[in-house]
Amino acid sequence: MTNPVAFVLLDDARLPATEVLIEALRRRHPGLLWGPAAAKMQSDNARLIRAGDHLIAIALISAPMPFEQQLWQQASWIWPDAFQAVRRHRAHLMVSSMGSAVDEAETAELSTIESTRLTTAVVGGLVESQPGCLGVAWSGKIGRSPEMWLEQSRSAFAPYPDQPFALWMEIVPYRSGKTIGAFTVGLSAFTGREIEFEVDGLDQHTVAIRVAQLSAYLIGNGSDDGPESGAVFEPDSEIDHRVAVLHRNSRFNIGPVISFSSLDDRCGRIRTFPIIPAAIARNHPLLVMLGKVGLFDPAQAENQIRLRPDHYQSEVRLESFDRGISQALSGMIATDKYAEADTNARRALASGDMASARSSLQPWAEEVGQLQTAAKLGLTLCDLFLFMPAPLRSP
Repeated sequence: MTNPVAFVLLDDARLPATEVLIEALRRRHPGLLWGPAAAKMQSDNARLIRAGDHLIAIALISAPMPFEQQLWQQASWIWPDAFQAVRRHRAHLMVSSMGSAVDEAETAELSTIESTRLTTAVVGGLVESQPGCLGVAWSGKIGRSPEMWLEQSRSAFAPYPDQPFALWMEIVPYRSGKTIGAFTVGLSAFTGREIEFEVDGLDQHTVAIRVAQLSAYLIGNGSDDGPESGAVFEPDSEIDHRVAVLHRNSRFNIGPVISFSSLDDRCGRIRTFPIIPAAIARNHPLLVMLGKVGLFDPAQAENQIRLRPDHYQSEVRLESFDRGISQALSGMIATDKYAEADTNARRALASGDMASARSSLQPWAEEVGQLQTAAKLGLTLCDLFLFMPAPLRSP
């Protein structure tokens, strides 16, 4: 498990007064044991405090955080003064959970959510008790105002659905064609996957609410209790069509996601494209032979993939994809076994024995079918791309 780290932006380089911080934490979260760690564990540039049976480290960095344009741009959507706070800060504190507070004690390791809750509580106490707190960057990805932290961190230990998940993750809206979608940043720390939500016919507010509800549920209940890949949600009061769930990679290069998308093509967004293009079908010797004996037809459903063109920059096929298809086909015939089968098939065709020709080439037709199936799966899961993915577009 990787412990979450919070970065507290300061207008001046100073460590918190331990007694004042602990007093604030006891007042804000009276159900947990708070206290200073042993004196031998303290240093000039760090403080350790006890949170129950665990330690929380607070380290002072006497320099600003490295500037990340995307982080603060996203933060500014709900915190208009985000860029101003970043420009003003001169130092920052790093806050994270550590090991056991008791020497030689067998304290259970914190889970991600437990570590998150403890760190959140301490950061909230810091914002309340430390002068000059300008903002917080959670895990270096989520920027939030001190006012939001002061209020929502009081619920650090609240159960689902009241946990302050908005401090821990971002919801990023985007547009694909006429459809408004959104993906999360930070949810994967809890679930191993982000959410990518793209359902036709919803406005940006409704999309954000849906993604927030799904995120809160997954954080509170765990990914094992979430929707399985291949599940289908029926229409409800806001969505008038079926929604498909798929565990795949993100087309925005944010890693594995739980994808929610319209199963029914209500807006005419889906088109069908060949996996093996006509040019390769006409010219590759294996496909030419299979076509002669009726074992390959590029127009068959097995060779088609349904894609949304508005997910891509254009409908110009990627050379790398077609080159990979050609290389895979060539690898199938680069054997003595195929050379013999090809010779036998040609002789059978010359004598009018179509059945024997088909029988000779049947194993390679099956290999081509497996290639098509693998390519279709890769394209569906965004492990492969037929076209260049479109960049993120703001709604």
